[in-house]
Amino acid sequence: MRYARVAAIEDAYMKAEIDKIVSPKDHMYNTGPDWYYSVGLDGIRAILRALALSSLNEVPRILDLPCGHGRVGRHLRAAFPRAEIAFADIDTDGADFCAAQFRGEAIYSQPDLSQVAIGDNYDLIWIGSLFTHVDQARAETWLRHLCRRLSPRGVLVATVHGNWSKEVQRKYGAMIGQDEWQEILKGYYTTGWGYARYPGPDDYGVSLCQASAVIAMAGRVEGVRVLGYNERGWAGNHDVLVIENRDRMEPF
Repeated sequence: MRYARVAAIEDAYMKAEIDKIVSPKDHMYNTGPDWYYSVGLDGIRAILRALALSSLNEVPRILDLPCGHGRVGRHLRAAFPRAEIAFADIDTDGADFCAAQFRGEAIYSQPDLSQVAIGDNYDLIWIGSLFTHVDQARAETWLRHLCRRLSPRGVLVATVHGNWSKEVQRKYGAMIGQDEWQEILKGYYTTGWGYARYPGPDDYGVSLCQASAVIAMAGRVEGVRVLGYNERGWAGNHDVLVIENRDRMEPF
């Protein structure tokens, strides 16, 4: 996307009024009201950086996954006021809230994302903190599934726990118990992708990824291009992977 077009989107967004209606069930707000809106703002900044790297012209169709209760979704609506936005989450209340409050479509996700009919032809897919909670096998399967949902030259922006997350676990509030964390570190140093489940029946947990492992994973997805990998690119915390639906083997 031309820099002038990206700048115009940013300028209009910064002048827009952000919807401040918050669901009482919004876990992200209830546990972090002091940085809730700034994290959403920085999600848009990560997206605009990705668009500036792309060959996309416009963004008429967007998928926000997992949408939660709209920490980033409210900013997506302000930045792309005329876009069709699908809000997807395993938390159906969150998907319904976002669709109603921010003018979009609710999609109910499932534990196996690859089995979910999430639609097609998305110009932008924002994946804020999904791969941060699964093992590498699922992340790669889901990444392939999502890349196939992109429009020609559509852009996927996904966040992961990178090297900085070791410091987060050590100093800023543990993401998971210490026994599980040691299991995560073992995988991180052995294969580049560590993962351990949260206690309980649900098969979700915390992952920790080396940048090289994430880029290698994206490189195994056929028919796309890796546009960038930005360490601590979302809110100074998560690393950000950017993929474009344009064949890396496309002839000159």
